[in-house]
Amino acid sequence: MPYIGARIKRIEDPKFITGSARYVDDIEVPGTLYMAILRSTVPHARLLRVNYEDALKIPGVVGVITGLNIKVENRPRNFPMARDEILYVGQPIAAVVAEDRYKAYDALDYIQVDYEPLPAVVDPERALADDVKAVEGMSNVGYRKTYRAGNPEIELSRSDVVIEAKLEIGRVYPAAMEPRGLLAIYQEGKLTVYASTQAPHYMRKFLLDAFRDYVSDIRVVQADTGGAFGSKMFPYPEDYIVTYASIIYRRPVKWVATRREDLLSTYHSRAQIHRIKAGFTRNGEWKALIDELIIDLGAATHGYYLADITATLIGGPYKIRDILVEVYGVRTNKTPLDQYRGAGRPEAAFVYERIMDMAADELKMDPVEIRRKNLVTELPYTNPFGHKYDSGNYLHLLSIAEGYYRDFERRAEELRRQGRRVGVGLSFYIEQNNFGPWESASVRVKSDGKVLVIIGAAPHGQGDATAIAQIVADELGIDIGQVEVSWGDTELIGEGFGTYGSRTLTLAGNAALLAARKLKDRLRRVGAALMGVNYEDVVYENGYVRDVKTGKSLSIKDIANALTTNVGGTWPYGVEPSLEDTAYFGLSDYTYPYGSHIALVEVTEEGLVKVLDYVAIDDIGMVVNPMLAEGQVVGGVIQGFGEVALEEVKYDSDGNPLTQTFSEYWIPTIMESFNVKWYYLEEGKSNAPLPTKGIAEGPLIGVLPALTRAVENAVGRRITRIPIDPSLLVK
Repeated sequence: MPYIGARIKRIEDPKFITGSARYVDDIEVPGTLYMAILRSTVPHARLLRVNYEDALKIPGVVGVITGLNIKVENRPRNFPMARDEILYVGQPIAAVVAEDRYKAYDALDYIQVDYEPLPAVVDPERALADDVKAVEGMSNVGYRKTYRAGNPEIELSRSDVVIEAKLEIGRVYPAAMEPRGLLAIYQEGKLTVYASTQAPHYMRKFLLDAFRDYVSDIRVVQADTGGAFGSKMFPYPEDYIVTYASIIYRRPVKWVATRREDLLSTYHSRAQIHRIKAGFTRNGEWKALIDELIIDLGAATHGYYLADITATLIGGPYKIRDILVEVYGVRTNKTPLDQYRGAGRPEAAFVYERIMDMAADELKMDPVEIRRKNLVTELPYTNPFGHKYDSGNYLHLLSIAEGYYRDFERRAEELRRQGRRVGVGLSFYIEQNNFGPWESASVRVKSDGKVLVIIGAAPHGQGDATAIAQIVADELGIDIGQVEVSWGDTELIGEGFGTYGSRTLTLAGNAALLAARKLKDRLRRVGAALMGVNYEDVVYENGYVRDVKTGKSLSIKDIANALTTNVGGTWPYGVEPSLEDTAYFGLSDYTYPYGSHIALVEVTEEGLVKVLDYVAIDDIGMVVNPMLAEGQVVGGVIQGFGEVALEEVKYDSDGNPLTQTFSEYWIPTIMESFNVKWYYLEEGKSNAPLPTKGIAEGPLIGVLPALTRAVENAVGRRITRIPIDPSLLVK
């Protein structure tokens, strides 16, 4: 059977459902020391002294680390530990290394910290005044950029209708099922690091940059990883502290975050404010946009690029050409900001789809019609900031979405007549993915004839191993049960980047496809030599090489067996006795999937948001495994519901976090979940040999504006901020 396009069950799941997966905290190494980290409980202060003499007196405590500073791009001077200034609650101040995890945590109580409080900068808009400094005396404006296309001021002045609003997207915590963790093992001048990561090769790079004077090499192994959503990629303080501890104590050192630690220290995301002015003609044509974008970067500036992504996609899938976006990335005394599922694109979609709905209300236009009037109709299309939307048929997908939207509206009207508060929302979004630059794959025949695929990407729950096995099995014409997929070890394959930006299937999948094609040629050459026939007369078919003249044939297993049987013999065949090939694949541009979401929502008298029905439609090019893709969509939609209705990291006016556990930071549970129907098109194919595009982040991009509009229609009140203020929902 052809595997591509089939709903194949995930081949990587048995170990997870039987409990035999090995996460970082499951890995036991003799002689391991355990680390506990003393974190700041104040948002901003001058650090005067750290006294840990009493901690060292506790039996089993091996040492205490303080004041470790390493220069890392876009991090403050006090990184990875506070040395002279505390910058946010949760920042590492000291690390205890002990023979037992509980002794390490107990010892934290014996460390005394003297500090002088400093005023905290909390409100990102007030931070722009720059009168109180948040981080090490630097300007609060840590990033500044202007994006201009056309003449937006002139077009705005000519517009018949101008929409003005302040739109806000709250600060969120990625909330992966498994908190972050690390096990560093120093041995004979080398380090092996087991990590809960989504980019082992990248982790090796940044750790080597910091510690190359201490070790000759670093091997990073991705342990089984319980989710990441973008949050387990970029350098964290703990990565450096644990590695440093292993080097100086010459012992394995393990650290695994508690949930509270993870919530305080894992990079937050979103946290954008948009002050927009959008100009429209009376017939609904979007002519101009001026946007002041403020992103709350927290106590470091490495998340600035998220605002760039948002700014350059702020026009969405629409034909608007005259845009001005003034970007301000501000430092505050909060946990630093970085990527989370969607990484700038959900924020952009929230803005341009809110604009579309507000314009529809102002102009008394149908929300489908105003989108149809403004949608890009000819592809490829280059947007005002250089994004080349590659392929697809936006109007066709919108016409399909319209059918569901009209049906939902009919149902909503019936429910409204019963006195229920019900609303419908529709969104249309553009996605940018396959962030590169490239990915790698090796395809290897083992001695038993099974095929091992090794990829440089690093899946952590998406099911990519199954999809890549489907690709290779189809290309080689063999049973998928003969294909194994491995990843996550920097010593298995030369280089790679990881899993992020909805890139793995298109980049690593196509690398695996190309490697498999190389392998077929290699099998022909080796098989011809073994059979004593001409290579030109040998064809590869469904796991066999066959000489078209003599009819002789050998299976993959036959060839592998012939290469590895004759121990002590010679190799008289004149070809390289290898059954392994590697390929690297990258695209010259990003890919741009697109889609539409339609939500039917009820808001109860108590203010609870209940999703009665939900449809998501996507065009992601060729769909290798619809079941895997659907799983991504369902999970992303439920995750987006959390951002709209439940989730927000909150601080008080002094910079103290108010959401330190899941009792205060609410994520969707099975009780809030709902059925999601997913449909897909395959019109917008990529330029890859296997013309796929990514799906993992699209659903979260489409859900935010669709659900927000549905709730807005249900309660009859304008909504400009997510998560939605509960006071707007109570009848």
